[in-house]
Amino acid sequence: MLSSPGLGSGLDINSIVGQLMAIEQRPLLLLNNKEAGQQAKISAYGSLKGALSSFQSSVKALTNASVFNGIKATTANSDIVTASALSTAAAGNYQIEVQTLAQAQKIKSDAYASTDTAIGSGALTIEFGTYNGDGSFTNQTEKPAKTITIEPGQSSLGDIRDAINQADAGVTASIVNDGTGNRLVIASKDTGLNNALKITVDDSDGNHTDTTGLSQLAYDASTGGTANMTETVTAQNATMMIDGISISKPSNTISDALGGVTFNLLKAAPGTTTTLTVARDHSKVQTGVEAFVKAYNELTKTISDLSKYDSANQQASVLTGDSTIRAVQTQLRGALNAFLPDATGGLNSLSQIGISFQKDGTLQLDSGKLNAVLNDPAKNIAAFFTNQPASTPSPTLGFAGRLDRIIEGMLQNDGLLDGRMDGINASIKDIGKQREAFTQRLEDIEKRYRAQFTALDTLIAGMTQTSSFLQQQLSNIAALNKS
Repeated sequence: MLSSPGLGSGLDINSIVGQLMAIEQRPLLLLNNKEAGQQAKISAYGSLKGALSSFQSSVKALTNASVFNGIKATTANSDIVTASALSTAAAGNYQIEVQTLAQAQKIKSDAYASTDTAIGSGALTIEFGTYNGDGSFTNQTEKPAKTITIEPGQSSLGDIRDAINQADAGVTASIVNDGTGNRLVIASKDTGLNNALKITVDDSDGNHTDTTGLSQLAYDASTGGTANMTETVTAQNATMMIDGISISKPSNTISDALGGVTFNLLKAAPGTTTTLTVARDHSKVQTGVEAFVKAYNELTKTISDLSKYDSANQQASVLTGDSTIRAVQTQLRGALNAFLPDATGGLNSLSQIGISFQKDGTLQLDSGKLNAVLNDPAKNIAAFFTNQPASTPSPTLGFAGRLDRIIEGMLQNDGLLDGRMDGINASIKDIGKQREAFTQRLEDIEKRYRAQFTALDTLIAGMTQTSSFLQQQLSNIAALNKS
């Protein structure tokens, strides 16, 4: 226990001042509680903004016309061919026959004892093109020739394989042991007739076409050409029939035969016909509408959690009775119940596509009604949700566009919610100033209390000292009288 200097009075000044200051600090506790309440509101509005933003994302998705222009391509026999389609593809049924698959040419060398067998040095020049029926070779202009140098000290079978692969010349090289020896296999990376190989050699031994040295790897199948390597797989185009029309392409992935459709040929089946069906794909629309309903219901739950009143426990939520959250709810319900008199496509309201309010304020989707609209040629759901055509320079917004604009007005920097949050933050700032001023005042009050009780302590100490002196003197007088 601390006491005043000197003899002291025995007063517990710290305890007395502490109890008095506890009373003086009660308004500060009220300020802290008030600030905590305001901070809780800021957090609540943050949650509301997050839920609104998620709902807006689902709304924006429905402003995108591509959602409503989906096309799906399916084949009756997906073991032979599969297909995908863009929105530009025309709906219909097509008869498909895959006659041959595209393949890349492969050639092999003679067999050698090991991968370390020395072949020869010089240079290999690899070209791509087409071997024509008249025995000529036509170079492919889009793939220029590539020359690969084979150094004398790196001229083994394995070294040549590595040099070819490192050159990135449009081919791959490997060594295959077929039981009789090790053969160098060179394969074109690309399929098709126009990717056939031609390999000419500049042999360091001076003879570029014989069967010794690097010239052993020469391959030219044109008339008069030298082919010291042997073809194992022929360069070949994919061939198919579309409704009796013959198609020949260098790749098994064909995207330029039927407008908007890409074929992936998997198996040659000459004489076997399969059906390709190109039809409208409503899955993106259904997914988008379902996401819209779900996001709104999640927003509704957030609003309810933030603003409901628990009558059983007489407990209010953070935003119970808040006018701003009521305004958000009112505006959204009004927008969702809106009727678009100028909409085209035979649809004017959400209820017509199967979306309706339930008693608890959430939305419910009637999938059967939605599907009926999607399959009705007279109904254009894209025109309802996306921007409407108009004769004026500024189009009339579709349902999703209008709703998006309303939500944007709530979420933008100077919008409804930020305006309310700015007011709350200003209140929090004001509370901080009040607390700062009150804290200073409490320091002054405590100093005054301590000065007063220190003075009292000194006074009582003096009086105690005087009392002790007088008692001593009286005792001395009494002793003299007895003597």
